Amino acid sequence: MKTVTAILLNWKRPENIVKTIKSIRDQSIPVKICLWNNNPDDKKNYDVDLQINSPNNFKCYPRWMMASLIETDYIFTLDDDLLLSDDNVIEDTLNLYKRINTDDKLIIGYTGVILNQDKDYWTSEHLTEPKNEDIKVDIVKGRFMFMSKSLINNMTLENEETCEDIKVSSYSNYKLIPSILKNRLSNLDELEVGLFGSSDHNLKRSIATKKYF
Repeated sequence: MKTVTAILLNWKRPENIVKTIKSIRDQSIPVKICLWNNNPDDKKNYDVDLQINSPNNFKCYPRWMMASLIETDYIFTLDDDLLLSDDNVIEDTLNLYKRINTDDKLIIGYTGVILNQDKDYWTSEHLTEPKNEDIKVDIVKGRFMFMSKSLINNMTLENEETCEDIKVSSYSNYKLIPSILKNRLSNLDELEVGLFGSSDHNLKRSIATKKYF
């Protein structure tokens, strides 16, 4: 029986998403894979358990709507410019979660932000990868977020097209970038279609941080 679901998005990196999906299929424990396809021009049926083909690009927000419908105990997001580097990543993350979680509000991530006193997103400390020690953060970035499904059940689904990871992080009082994930996820080509390239990306991240923190 599958207890973990991967929540994926597809936009314009089909070569990447195939690799990302395979890295999930190769995991030591079975993972249900759900894909929201934001690209109406991409007619491919991917190797997933559930694929929703959207008529428009609704960006990042739909993954949380999809996550709210999932019945497994745990979910995780994984961006299409990232893959799992070995077969035990999810099993080890799940075991860590069970060992340290006490209130179902823990989020385990791969990258994150430790906010400064001013709660300014861009001048705060950004962790771009796990270190040799476990590090608590204020924001877990959406590239990889592992959590209990119960956290989603208690979250209002207000529309945050591209800063939903900041909002989701605000619902958790314990966010961790653990040392066990060091060197265990690999970056794929960004192909110049990431959100960071949009003209208002920086401003939206700053506004969302002030709003939720």
